[in-house]
Amino acid sequence: MNFDFSDEQRMLRDQSRRLLSEVSDFHTVRQLLQAHQPFNSDLWRQVAELGWPAVAIDEDQGGLGLGMLELCVLAEELGRTLAPIPFQSTVFLAAELLKLSAAPEAKDLLQAIAGEEAIVATGLVAPGQSWEGQPLQFDGKTLSGRSRPLAYAAQSQYALLPAQQDGQPVVVLVKLGDSGLKVVPLNSPDEIIPFSALQADGVQAIGLLAGAQATAAMQQVVDQSAILTAFEQIGGAEAACGLARDYALERHTFGRPIGSYQAIKHKLADMAVKIELARSNAYYGAWALHAGSPDERALAAATCRLSATEAFEYAARECLHVHGGIGYTWEADCHFFYKRSRLLAMTLGEPGAWVDRLLSDTSLNLLKAH
Repeated sequence: MNFDFSDEQRMLRDQSRRLLSEVSDFHTVRQLLQAHQPFNSDLWRQVAELGWPAVAIDEDQGGLGLGMLELCVLAEELGRTLAPIPFQSTVFLAAELLKLSAAPEAKDLLQAIAGEEAIVATGLVAPGQSWEGQPLQFDGKTLSGRSRPLAYAAQSQYALLPAQQDGQPVVVLVKLGDSGLKVVPLNSPDEIIPFSALQADGVQAIGLLAGAQATAAMQQVVDQSAILTAFEQIGGAEAACGLARDYALERHTFGRPIGSYQAIKHKLADMAVKIELARSNAYYGAWALHAGSPDERALAAATCRLSATEAFEYAARECLHVHGGIGYTWEADCHFFYKRSRLLAMTLGEPGAWVDRLLSDTSLNLLKAH
């Protein structure tokens, strides 16, 4: 069992790290925010030209035909720079849901994603949520109701949404910009990622997945996204830890760097330990994705989700503490990591629901073993 990445995957990591460090630095992010344009269209164009959205899409659909391991590599580097692009909603979520549908519209949209032509907002049914609680209603042709918050909905051309049809779960596709569909801007805990709700009033929609197929597909995609998001969280945690370390070496008090004091050393060491634990679990998750085992994937997703969330939240919070008062100012970069850590902790469901998933999956595996 090999938990390491290949030479080609490490080359992809190095290439993506160079690009993101040049095009997605915090100076650029601040310029975008000041212009009220949180979406970095220039970065999205460049990553699309490099084929990143097409990495895990089959070649017969216009993709590169690689796999989930390459997505794990990209996720970590995107998390390291808090890249303001809709990669998670379009690639981690939408593309993976579309792969599981036999509808011709799903195949067409998948090809559009691979061909750099589509951005997709995606709604989820996360652990702790239920299909019965979905506010959208589908009658077979039209969709009505108000969606839950969606990332980058205002910047997307399409949306994949969970809904109910006669009390049964369904995943539907809508084209944004159609009459009867209103995009309602919402406040976001992380201003780098804009959120909106979709208000549908009899808008045309296409059912892509229904019944048990919709439920199984949604769970699979949520599990996959939890593992990919764990890599994103690890990238952010490492960047926050590095920011704290560098400041601890530069900032002097009483004639010596604050990093020489034991209290600061302990904070940095605790960050490193939590990040290393999260990375170990994330590598297990990457292996589970590559192996394609549903049982392993479900257990790995819960493990990844909890450890990576804890690592990122801890690193972001302690990065603020190491910086002291200046860490809470707009001019410092610490708050970007803290806000992203809080957002990612909520994106795929509350931690308590994932604890329940972990306990349930562990108990199930023990029963199967006996």
